[in-house]
Amino acid sequence: MDRNPRPVHVKVAELTPVDAGSAPTKVRINRIITRAEHQSELTQGVCWMDPGEQTNRWSSRESFDPAEADHWYGPVDETYYIIRGRLRLTWDEGVFDLGPDDTVYLAPGWTYHLENVGDEPAFFVYNMTPAQE
Repeated sequence: MDRNPRPVHVKVAELTPVDAGSAPTKVRINRIITRAEHQSELTQGVCWMDPGEQTNRWSSRESFDPAEADHWYGPVDETYYIIRGRLRLTWDEGVFDLGPDDTVYLAPGWTYHLENVGDEPAFFVYNMTPAQE
């Protein structure tokens, strides 16, 4: 593996989302930076959510319990930066209502999911480390 990867420039407007039925999140995403393609320890992606759409329930706990979550990433650090729309993040101990220019940090060890609670499509950037693929 080349540990001297080159910088990458991505034009987000030119990305094609993975459809919700094929995405691990159950909403449209595109993973931009990955370990496989860029030798990065950070995964970066973008997500599109229509009004009323909800993601599945994710876990970043040490081990996977299918009674708690639909998808498991392992213990990862994750961030979201909301570009447009209104999202509600529900996690084990509460709720965050998020809007444009909000960011949220999700520490390892929790379960959570997102819902677009607004009346317009939402779009946000996410990062997680260690990289997932």
